[in-house]
This record gives sequence, structure tokens and C-alpha cells, in this order.
Amino acid sequence: MATAAKSRMPGTASVLAQVAKKACVSSGTVSRVFNNSDLIPDGTRSRVLSAARELGFRPRVGVRTPQIALITEPPQKTVMGGYVNTMTQYICHALSRSDATVRMITEDRIDNLVNSWFDGIIGVAWEEHTVDILKGMKNIPVVWLSDLYRDFFHCIYIDGTETGILAGRHLLGKGHRRIAVIHDVDYAGYLRAGGVEQAMREKGIDPAQNLMKIPNSMPLHLAVKQLIDAGCTAVWVTGEDMKVLEVNWLIQELAGKRVPEDISLMGFENPGISEFLCPSLTTIASPLREMAEKAVELVLRDDLRELQRIRMPVRLIERNSIITIS
Repeated sequence: MATAAKSRMPGTASVLAQVAKKACVSSGTVSRVFNNSDLIPDGTRSRVLSAARELGFRPRVGVRTPQIALITEPPQKTVMGGYVNTMTQYICHALSRSDATVRMITEDRIDNLVNSWFDGIIGVAWEEHTVDILKGMKNIPVVWLSDLYRDFFHCIYIDGTETGILAGRHLLGKGHRRIAVIHDVDYAGYLRAGGVEQAMREKGIDPAQNLMKIPNSMPLHLAVKQLIDAGCTAVWVTGEDMKVLEVNWLIQELAGKRVPEDISLMGFENPGISEFLCPSLTTIASPLREMAEKAVELVLRDDLRELQRIRMPVRLIERNSIITIS
């Protein structure tokens, strides 16, 4: 049954009839548009979608299974085993278990989103143009896996600052005072680096003198050289892909340093390979599977009236890549 933006919930036939009247088409045509049929001309499809959105109906039509759009990166940008790749798989599996139909829309095809009718949208990786399009879509639940646009979309997120504080406290507790953070050049990356800075201030350590914040847009071999030259005893690689593996190789093979005897190393997320590195990698792991399941649970709900913000916990997995120094 379709759900109106108002408190009253009309039946499916009523919804089809109201939209059909406003769009000057038949109820059958509206039904086909709601089911994303390829038989409808683009002009007619746009007219029906505009009419339905103007009337304030959410596309919850009981004659079909829920249809969810999953916004993700195009294959040429996706790192195998990285965050986007992993989350896309988990979300697809969770939607399948919920008997929902998933349509993947990569960001290079994002304009196709406005010409389709979905029960909800989940975003894994969004560019600015994507965000602008989604801000203009009404009466459709949109779930984003970050709190950056929490005033516009439902969000399932990891607190970047708290994650950085956790990492910083762990390294400081192991006696490290000269620390480097190699971080993504984005909202989450800056928050994580800022969290380490906050942890250092808590210990009375001046981050301006003792913390190197290095964007991972810099070639990693130069980043590793800089942190070694600066005398850093520990480095946290915060990126959500597997750049930490490259940093580990550069430290040990190119620079000829030992991990953790010369430089301690911490990763982020928990790629399956991290425990098999030499040495095994201490990392901060996000509950990616649980986040995917929570996002699917949220996007399929019929009773959402206010934006939801759900913060998920991270955990530190301690292995052998960080040494305690005096």
C-alpha cells in the first residue's frame, strides 16, 4: 500500500487513480511506472513521477516487492576488498534476505535515479552531484552511511572523532609520543585525525609538535619518508581501503625499517588479510555487516516520520604491529 506524506494512508487503487488523474494517464500506466517498466516512454514516466511526488506519496505499493536503489561507486573506482566493495556486498545480501529487489546505480549513472520509482535509497559512496540530486527527492527514505548530511538523510554512521580518540589513546598508552596519521582527504578522514589530536591534548602533549597529519592524496612513498625523517615511532593509516598494506610494505621493504621494532603500525577497518600480515596488524574495525543490516532495516520501515541517526560502535583489535616503548 502506498504511504502518503499526510497521516492518512489511501489504498493502492486510490493512489493509482489520484496520480493517473494528475498526470493525465491511465491507472495501468501509473502502475507500470511504479514497477519501473521499460515499456513506458521517458516523457510519460517523468510526468507520472512528478505527479506522484507533488501529491506527496511514498512509493510503497503493495502489489510488488520493495524496490531499493543502492548508490555505489563504478567498478573502475572500487578497491577490491575495500570499504565500498565490502559494504555493497553486505547491503545486497541483506536486501536479498529481506525479499527486496535491489537496483545498483553507480555514480557515473546517477541521473538515471530521477527517472525510476523506488521504495528507498541506500548510499554507499556519494559525489557532490549525487547528494544534490538526492536532496531534491521527496517522500522517499534515503539512508546514508555517514552523518555528514544528517540534516537531510537518515544516517548509519561511525563517529570519526571518537574513532580517532580511541586510536590516539591506544598509541599513547603504548608510550608513543611522535605519531603520524595518514588519512583520507574527506569528512571522515579529517575527523579521525582530529580525534588523535584531541587524545594528545588530553595527555598534555602538544600535537603541533608531535603529530604529523598526512593526507593520503600524497604519494605514499613520500608520506613514509616524511614520517621516518620526522622521527615518528607510530603511524595510523585511517583509510577505508587497504592502503595500510602498501604502507607496511614501504616501511619494511623500501625504507628497510622493522614493524613494530622501528615503527609501529595501525590500520582501519579489518581486511581479512590483516591478521595474516607479518607482523599481524592491529586495527580498528567497524561493524560493516551490522551497518548494512541496520541500513536495510531502516530503509524498509513504513513508519519513519523524523530523520534517524544511528551511531555504530567500533572496536580495536590488538595484534602484533604495535610495540610498547618506554
